[in-house]
Amino acid sequence: MAKHYLDYFWENGMPNGIYPVDNQQDENTYTIIMDPYRKRISVEKYKKEKFSSVVYDSSLLDFRKLKPAHQVAWQKIMVSKDQSLIRDQDDRVVLFESYIFHDDLCRECRISSPHGLFLATQKMYYESLGDPFNGVILYDRQDYSVMLKRYETDKHSGMFTKLLEEIWNGKDCKELSPSLRGN
Repeated sequence: MAKHYLDYFWENGMPNGIYPVDNQQDENTYTIIMDPYRKRISVEKYKKEKFSSVVYDSSLLDFRKLKPAHQVAWQKIMVSKDQSLIRDQDDRVVLFESYIFHDDLCRECRISSPHGLFLATQKMYYESLGDPFNGVILYDRQDYSVMLKRYETDKHSGMFTKLLEEIWNGKDCKELSPSLRGN
C-alpha cells in the first residue's frame, strides 16, 4: 500500500514525500508511486481518502530527462509564433508547448502531451520587467517548483543568452516561487 504525505518537493527531477500521514482525513494528501527501478514515477493527489487527480506521471513527461544531456537529440519545431512541437530522437512528437508573450518576451510556456493533457509550466522572469532575477522556473501541475535556471540577458533584446546556474532542488527555488506565482 502506498504511503500518503501531506506534501512533497522535487529534487533532481524526483518527487519526495514529506509529512507522512496514517490517517488520510486531511483535506489533501499525496502518494508517490514508483517501480523498484524508478523507471516510472507518479504522484497522485487525494482529497479525504478519495482519488482526486494525477499530479505527475513520468511516462508523459519525465522531469529527469529535461537535463541538457538527455535533450541532445530533441528537436523543436515551431508551428506558429506561440506554439511548438518537441520531437524525440525517433522523430515522435513527445511534447506540445504553448507560449504567452509580454511584448516580445516569452513569460510562460505551458507544456502538454501530444494528446493535449496539461503536464507542467515554465515561467520566465526578467529583471527588466521588475522580476528579482533573469531566468526560468519549471513548475509541476500543482505549481510546485521543480528546477530553476538563471541566465544572462542580451542588453538590446532582453532575451536569455548564457546559462549561469541550474538548480534541480525544488526547495532551493521554492523561496522565490510564492512571490513569483502571479507573474
